[in-house]
Order: sequence, then C-alpha cells, then structure tokens
Amino acid sequence: MAIRKDANTLTAAERSEFVAAIRTLKAEGIYDQFVLRHANAIMSAIHRCPAFLPWHRRFLFDLELELQRVSGNPNLGIPYWNWPSGGANASMWNDDLLGGDGDAGGVVRTGPFRAGQWTVINSSGLPAGPLTRAFGQNGLPTLPTQAEINQVMAVTPYDVSPWNMNSNPSFRNQLEGWIGPNLHNRGHVWVGGSMLPMTSPNDPVFFMHHCMVDKVWHEWQLRFPSQGYLPANGGPFGQNLTDPMNNTPSGQIGPRPIDVLDSTALGIVYDGAGPQPQPQIPFIVVDANPTPADIGTLGETDVFRFEVPSFGSHTMYTTGPSDTFMTLFGPNDQNFEVASDDDAGENFNAQITRNLSAGTYYLRIRLYNPNSTGNYAVGVRTSGPAPGPTPTPIPELMVNGVSINASISAANESDVYRFNVTNEDFYTIQTNGTTDTFMSLHGPNSQTPEIASNDDSGISFNALIRRQLSPGEYFVRIRHYSPVGTGPYSIQVTRG
Repeated sequence: MAIRKDANTLTAAERSEFVAAIRTLKAEGIYDQFVLRHANAIMSAIHRCPAFLPWHRRFLFDLELELQRVSGNPNLGIPYWNWPSGGANASMWNDDLLGGDGDAGGVVRTGPFRAGQWTVINSSGLPAGPLTRAFGQNGLPTLPTQAEINQVMAVTPYDVSPWNMNSNPSFRNQLEGWIGPNLHNRGHVWVGGSMLPMTSPNDPVFFMHHCMVDKVWHEWQLRFPSQGYLPANGGPFGQNLTDPMNNTPSGQIGPRPIDVLDSTALGIVYDGAGPQPQPQIPFIVVDANPTPADIGTLGETDVFRFEVPSFGSHTMYTTGPSDTFMTLFGPNDQNFEVASDDDAGENFNAQITRNLSAGTYYLRIRLYNPNSTGNYAVGVRTSGPAPGPTPTPIPELMVNGVSINASISAANESDVYRFNVTNEDFYTIQTNGTTDTFMSLHGPNSQTPEIASNDDSGISFNALIRRQLSPGEYFVRIRHYSPVGTGPYSIQVTRG
C-alpha cells in the first residue's frame, strides 16, 4: 500500500529512490507523456470545474503506478508538499530531492533537476530549455498556512452551480483557489517559472503540490462522509459523477469521478492520519416499513445498506415530498454501480426494481436539486406491487413516427421515453418548441449508462443527439436546462 509522506520527512534512502524513479521515467519518455497529458487537456475541463480534484487524483495515481514499476517498490508513494512547512528553506528544496530556487534568470542550478540534467518540454513535446523557478516573486510571497487550510476544510458542499470559478459556497473552488484563502493556485504562483503554464508537470514539485491538494480533499471526505461529489448529473459534460473526464486514458481504474472518490479503496494512505473511524451505515430491513431520513444540508448524500439472502427480484424505493435520486451499488462493493433512478416512483420519488444475487447492497440517496433540502423515507421490498399507485409506463417513441407533445410542468421534473432500435444505423433524437431542453441518452437495454447528452444543438434552445446505435432498447431523459424552468416541447426519433 502506497504511503504518501511529507516530503520534508523523507529519509535519505527515500529521497534517492523517488528521484531515481522520476529520472528513469524521464529517460523512458513516460514522464514527458504525463506533462503532455496535462498540457493538452482542455483547461476548463480539468481546472475551474468540479472535475479538478478527481482528474488530478487519477493523474497522481497513474504516475504513482509508474514510479512503483520502475523502482520495484509497490509501496512507493508520491510525497506531498506540506505548504505550511514547505517554504524556501525547507529540506525538500535540498540538493538530494528537488533542488532550490532559480538563479537571477530563473534557471534552476541545483539538485537533480538542474540545468544540464533536466530539460522541460513545450505543449508539442519539443525541448524547451532548463527548469525555471522564482520563489515568491510573482505577487504571492507566502504559502498557505495551516489556519487557512483549516478554514477551507470547514466549507461544504463539495461544489455548486454554475460549476466554475464563481461557485460559492464550494469546497472545490476554495481549495482550487479562485475564492477564499487561495491554496492550490498560490502554490503554483509561489514557485513560478515552469510551474505557471499548463506544462507545469515539467517541475516534479507539481506532483508533490497536487499530492497536498489531494490530501486536503481526502481529509475533507473523511470529515464529511455525507457530502458527496457534485454535480451527480445536470452539469457540463465531463463534470458529472459518471462522465468520462477529459484526456483521461483507460487504466487500472476508470476515467470517471465516481471511480476515484474513495482514496482508501485505491490503496492511498497519508502519513500521520492514523486509522479513521468509519461512519456506521444505517441498515434497511427488507420488507419492513420504510426508514425515515432527511437531507439536511445542501449537497448531502445519504447511504444505506441492506442484505439479500438469495437471488430474487427486489424493489428499492423512496416515499415522501422530496424529489429524490437513488443509486444502487453492490453486491458487497460500495463502488460498483448497479443502477440509478430519478422519478420512477410516485411524485418524483426514486424507484429501482432489479433481480439481485445474494450479498450486501448499498443505496445512495440525494435530492435531484443539489441546492435543496427535504425529508423522505427509503425502503426495500421483495417482488410485488410498490406501495401507492402503479408508476406510469414509460412512453414509447416510434422511430420515424409522429412526435410526442409533452411539457415540463414542475421544477426539477424530468421526463423519460424509450425507443427500440432493430437495425444498426444513425439515429437522431431531438426536441422542438420554445422550451430550453436538456437531453440525455441511455442504453442499450438499461436506463443506467449515459451514452450522450446535449443542451442546445437543436433549433433555438432545443436539444439534439445524433448517434450510431446498435440494436436494443434506448431511453431518453428530458429536463429543463434550468432546475426551476417549465414549458412545453415535443420529441421525436428519426433514423438516418
């Protein structure tokens, strides 16, 4: 298991091992691939956005695997730059680890990454000269203090609309540094030189810096276990919980925010944290009365567990006045998503019916609108009719048939449709009307995996998706772009 340590506390042997591994990756060309992965990502897709933290956590994880490979040490962890004790005189800047500040021209002349020993590259992968630094010379002469870190650690929720550098209150935005005491951004600016552009991973301190960023997020997650990642959906593509993140390749773990939320499951441990008490997950008794619950803070996610003794059909449902969103995980794995639902139950309640094998399952419940609170009850029952009226069947769209007239009649409403594809071809799903619609496409043969989404590709503010689809049943979800918007629209599916 990788243990990530304060860079200032590394032994001489640990410093030598880390430096040697970095230099080996550089010689192999692998290190420069990481520089280009960051440099050629879309700026707004990995910075100033919710995916900032999970994108960089995955980035660190992948480099750590490479360091472990070339060092032969499966427990080698990237050290973190402890900002409060990491000023210009800290030991991490000694010649046996990072080397120090640049000279009068900014060129680094000391340490293993000095001029003549280390060459940076530009965003095209071409040599671009020596590593440069300019400690505290870019208008930010000091590094974050522990009091400032503590201040950010108290902020909830994880993020809020408009999901950018203006989001407030937002733990992500405060940690990134666009509001609040400026933590992450200040580190880049304080080092200066090669740490300023998108090619900033040219300086190995980049990875120590982002390791500290990740450590703060890791500790915030332990402090607020009910504060989940936001947005779960409805945000810009690449920022939602199950969206693939920009410029993130396939690897040992997935490319979505949900794949990296549990750092402990990834085998990441930070020094000095010690064993962390795990919150008790409320237990739901199958076929008992629903368990009352409450979303009391913005962005909160509640987790429940239940046992399935043998294979059979089960229905997981909520009741009450709140517009709930439910995700099912298992068996025996809190991170393996089985299914999710928004409005299959009564009055905007969530409901999932699935055949489940024996094991322990987990339900995560949140409100569809992350900026709202409310109460609900959650239950699980074996096969049989759901309590209350039978849910309305999902309307079917006929390919090349007439359009269906509909309306978003209440805040946070989303409408679901289904259609069948019998021959592989291109299909166009589009809305028409005066309402600003947002569309997501799911399938085949499941409402869970989202394969496309769109806002304004149609006429005016209408949504339009054109995709090549294989045979199967597909599902289309339509909502208003604004969580409080309403209005009429029509929808149709055409082939070709």
